Amino acid sequence: MRTRSDVARQRSLLKLPEDCLRNVALFIDCDVDAARLALTSRRVMRSMTPTVWAQILKASHGGLKIAAADLDDGLRVAARLAAARADEGPVDGFWALATNCGAAPYGQQVFWADALFRREPWRIYCSRPNPGGAPVLCAAAFLAGGDDERFDRRYMLDRLEEEDRVYIQASFRQGRTNLAYVFDDVYGHVEGGRTSRICQEIQRHFEQQQEFGNPWFRSGLSATIYHIRGNDGIEVDARVERLAARPHPATAIATGITIRRAMSFTCPARCGIIYGFRRPPRVSDISDGRLKDLAAAAAPTICELGPLSGESPNALKDCFEDTKPVRLTPRNACACACYQIVGGDQDAEVFPLAVFCFRSREDWDLENIPDMRATLAVPVAIQGMVVAVVETDDHSDGEANVDLEYVGIEGYAYVPPGHEPVPPDHRL
Repeated sequence: MRTRSDVARQRSLLKLPEDCLRNVALFIDCDVDAARLALTSRRVMRSMTPTVWAQILKASHGGLKIAAADLDDGLRVAARLAAARADEGPVDGFWALATNCGAAPYGQQVFWADALFRREPWRIYCSRPNPGGAPVLCAAAFLAGGDDERFDRRYMLDRLEEEDRVYIQASFRQGRTNLAYVFDDVYGHVEGGRTSRICQEIQRHFEQQQEFGNPWFRSGLSATIYHIRGNDGIEVDARVERLAARPHPATAIATGITIRRAMSFTCPARCGIIYGFRRPPRVSDISDGRLKDLAAAAAPTICELGPLSGESPNALKDCFEDTKPVRLTPRNACACACYQIVGGDQDAEVFPLAVFCFRSREDWDLENIPDMRATLAVPVAIQGMVVAVVETDDHSDGEANVDLEYVGIEGYAYVPPGHEPVPPDHRL
């Protein structure tokens, strides 16, 4: 209950000059509190300039950078971001840009790096042999689009992720089938409810589109298309490269990370680093070798992490200057070690977001490989990522490679004014 003194203090605050109100607002680091202040009077609303809103939203959403020119109505943008945050979940829209280690020669259209950033549980990144075990890097840009949302993609993926992944991977990993085909194949027999309605829509769509080709194959950006660039074996999806270079890029605000390793493959990734990008990633981030060298230098420390490594190991602090590693607790029963790398240069375009290390395979079999899902200690705004695998659990016959199903984030997205959406059937 508000007292008379509370009301008096509020009135005295509102009587401050507008420049003083503006300086007071700059101390607010919560968008909800800022909105409450802005709504107290028109005078206060007027004092909260786009520059003020840009700083408040940056503090509220993991360092999100919004140009002041896009904040003529800062309160409306804040409300839109608050609504997105309330509906957070897996963030789709990351598309593979480049890798320094292409797909296994027996499945180049099936196992390329684009599979690594897609939630479809039957798609696997299975690299070619990696002699010497040098870090394997895969880059992805956040494009906030490009998926076929016709059949409620989020619901379909959520349901498939709850199924027996051993069966799904064994049944569909060798083909180029799309989400609609797999969902209908798995659930087409279900009667009644939301799942049945989606399957009926899929079946009607397939019947209508058969004469125009193969509607059950991946198409648009989901189709695997890449080329080799240079003499160092760098492989690039030029479509994603062009789309990532457009003005007004979208931003994903990460609140959690998910790492799923492939079932029944001989070399599941064991240890690695996830780098975040405060700008769209470029092919040169992979080709210039800088991130590869940094990952190689940190690899011995990361590979020693385990359940007893402590909350903030000094060895990790030595690897990443001026940072504070924070141990993340997996949401599932996974005895892995995962740390968010907090702090560091907040203006750096590329930064270490997290490191992970799974136990060796002596504790599990190929059909019971643990995954990792964890909530970040602090949210982080990114426009792309690089996954650097520094060690695999090698049970091959001398042809070690990298097998990894999915690396993604949970959170929500900010799409700025002027952003050109990527249509689901995009072909460049």
